[in-house]
Amino acid sequence: MPRGSAPTGVCRICGRCGPLTFEHIPPRAAFNDRVTIRAKFEDVISLGPDEIPKGSYQQGGVGFYSLCGRCNNQTGHWYGSAFVAWCYQGMDIMLRSGGNPALVHLHYLFPLRIIKQLAVMFFSINSEGFHTVNQELVGFVLNRDRIGLSPRYRFFVYYNTTGRLRYAAGTGVVQLGDGFRSGRSTVVSEITYPPFGYLMTHGDDPPDDRPLEITFFAKYDYKEFAVLDLKVPALPVHLFYPGDYRTRDQILEQGRKSAELETTERNPAERHRE
Repeated sequence: MPRGSAPTGVCRICGRCGPLTFEHIPPRAAFNDRVTIRAKFEDVISLGPDEIPKGSYQQGGVGFYSLCGRCNNQTGHWYGSAFVAWCYQGMDIMLRSGGNPALVHLHYLFPLRIIKQLAVMFFSINSEGFHTVNQELVGFVLNRDRIGLSPRYRFFVYYNTTGRLRYAAGTGVVQLGDGFRSGRSTVVSEITYPPFGYLMTHGDDPPDDRPLEITFFAKYDYKEFAVLDLKVPALPVHLFYPGDYRTRDQILEQGRKSAELETTERNPAERHRE
């Protein structure tokens, strides 16, 4: 829903029905204050790496009317500034490394606050019923001092090197190996906004092995500051399908091979008709 049209609905975290407030995802101070294009998932999922999505322009950054005022204000106050600091460090590393942060870098952060802000963001992009089946996660974000998560939840991070935005609520993703039976299937939620991209799974491995798991952030205390040496991978994001980190050349090459295979399979049928 466009900015300025505040609706009444179900808060994605606490489940109360009432007026909803606009939640920036990520927080506005984390570089999320620019003009963006609003488009439906079904309209962009088939776009190629060089195609620009069509839709309406939205001023002031990406976000959704998803949280009640109480949940928005509380979580923003508790976790927002620590998350913004994390994003600024990430952007600084990206710029100093020329977009190729291949080394282990020190991060100065409040880990628990960061992972709780991530959980808030994933609540906001998922459906109204998401909180109903994820009460453990609700308690985790609404109690600022609660630590620890069950193995049911896993969080991952990577550097977004291309600038393509990706917001995907729980989506089934199949990672194909030599054949369908050798692939992995998992349900992931993904948020990609420079300098980072984030994945959340429900206990499963992510569709790609490269994102760095940061679920351990949940083991720190709320007031505990940490200096962590993290090797966050830099992954390209060219398509809107979650979990796809192919390079532009890989996408185009695989598209060419698929077209050739389709032509090869079609020609024998055409010769038979002749």
